[in-house]
Amino acid sequence: MQILAITVVLSTVCAIAIPDPQGDAMAAISSCVQVCWNDSAVSAECDPNTDDECLCGAFLEDVTTCVSQACSTSDNLAAASILEPACGN
Repeated sequence: MQILAITVVLSTVCAIAIPDPQGDAMAAISSCVQVCWNDSAVSAECDPNTDDECLCGAFLEDVTTCVSQACSTSDNLAAASILEPACGN
């Protein structure tokens, strides 16, 4: 029973932490970008799902820094193709 409760809580946290400006496009990107995306949603200390200033400010900065340091060039391009239309860059 405890495992079920932990699984439900973790699933809920993950669902909340993943901003989704481009819908299914996130499903197609690498796990490296997804890790950066999730980590940045927490470290930005704002909600990129509901706050455009957050999405295109602190969150965007955190994601791009993480992806450029940890992921491949193609991952960088994939992340940019999702965020640039959302932020008008």
